[in-house]
Amino acid sequence: MDNKSLIPEGFKDHVDFNTNVEHEYKNKIIDFFISNGFDLVKTPLLEFFENNNINSFIIETKKKERKLFVRDDITPQIIRIVASRLKNKTRPIKLCYYGEVIRKKGTMLRPERQFLQVGSEIIGSKSLLADIEIITLAYNSLKKIGIKNISLELTSKIFLDEIFSKFNNNQFLNKLKTLIKQKDKKNSLAMIKNKKDKLLLENLFNLNGNFNDLRNKINILAVSENTKNEVKNIKEIAKNINLKKNDQLVLDFTEFDKKKYHDGIKFTFFAKNVRGEVASGGRYKIKGNATEESVVGFTCFMDTV
Repeated sequence: MDNKSLIPEGFKDHVDFNTNVEHEYKNKIIDFFISNGFDLVKTPLLEFFENNNINSFIIETKKKERKLFVRDDITPQIIRIVASRLKNKTRPIKLCYYGEVIRKKGTMLRPERQFLQVGSEIIGSKSLLADIEIITLAYNSLKKIGIKNISLELTSKIFLDEIFSKFNNNQFLNKLKTLIKQKDKKNSLAMIKNKKDKLLLENLFNLNGNFNDLRNKINILAVSENTKNEVKNIKEIAKNINLKKNDQLVLDFTEFDKKKYHDGIKFTFFAKNVRGEVASGGRYKIKGNATEESVVGFTCFMDTV
C-alpha cells in the first residue's frame, strides 16, 4: 500500500455499516437528552493549551502566541463555558453535547485515539436528586439504543480519602495508591499501621460486588460523618435506580478516577461482551476566582457502544 494512504495507529476510516449505526445511536441519545430538558451545546475542536492537557495533541504556534491543543475530552470545555459565558445563568443548568475527541495515546481497553463522546451535565445542584437524574438518564439512554446485560458500577473517593488524609508523605501515598490500583490487598494493608484505618481499607477491598449482596454490610464503612453520608447516598441511589432484568448494580470502593477531577460519587457502565466501559461519570466541582459550584455529569463512549 502507498505510504500516503496509511493512517496513524489508533485512527481509522469509518466506511462500514457501523458508521450508520453510530450516527443513528448518537441522534437517539441526544434527542432523548433534549426531551428531558437538556440544552444542546457545541464546543470547538481546538482550545488554548494548559499544562494538565497531558494526553492531547499540541499545536505549535508562533513564539508570542499561546499554544493550542486538539481536545481530548469535552467535559473540561463544558466547565469553561459554564464558568464564563454562562456564569450569570440561573442554576441549575442542564447541558448536553456530542463531538469527536482525539488523544495522544490509547490504552489497552481503548486503543482508539479518536472517538465520539455524547454526554450531559447538571451544573449548580448539590442535591443527590441530580446524581439520581444523571445516572437514570445515562442508564435509560443506553437501554434506548438496545444495550443489554448492563453492569452499573458505583464508587466514591470519599472512603479512600478518609485513609489518605491521615498521611502527608507523598512518596508513601503514591506507593499505597499504586498498590490499591493493582488490587494488591495484602501489601496495601501491610502499609497501614493504624488499626481503624487498616480495618477500613480491608472492608473497602472486601465490599466489592453485587449491591444486593452487600446492601446490609456497607454500614461498616460509616466511620466518620463524611463516610456515613456517602453510605446513605449510595443506598439512596440504589433505591431509585430501576434496573431492568439481567442488569445489575455493583460496588467497587477501590476503583480510582482516571480523570482525577471527580470528588464524590462516581459511576461506570459496562455491558456483557463489550470491551471497556460504555459510559462513565460522576460528581465534581467547577472552581472560579471566588466561586465554586457542584456538577454531576456523564459521557457515553460511542466507539464501545
